[in-house]
Amino acid sequence: MHVLGLLIVVFSVTLCDAQCWLEKNEADARGCVDKNGVLHKFNTKWRTKDCYSCTCTKKEIQCCSVVFTPVDYDKEKCERIFYEDTCSYTVVEKADPSKHCEVRGIVG
Repeated sequence: MHVLGLLIVVFSVTLCDAQCWLEKNEADARGCVDKNGVLHKFNTKWRTKDCYSCTCTKKEIQCCSVVFTPVDYDKEKCERIFYEDTCSYTVVEKADPSKHCEVRGIVG
């Protein structure tokens, strides 16, 4: 039951506080050009190396972070570790990284 409560908090916080950006397309655009210069076709989605999920429409390119960052935990006792391959964090005890810490709030 505790895990279910945490998942509800995770998704509600994430939906309310997503880190996103928009960029308008030119009227004569053939697609969306990402920050690396790659052209994406209209109505496509992709994920960037820096953990953003992007969508291309005729009007704009929209990208939102897929990272849920733990912000409310015991920072004296614990530390957060970021995994680039999964775009995720884990929070563990500094003295014993095999033990996970309670996270009471996230930003995503």
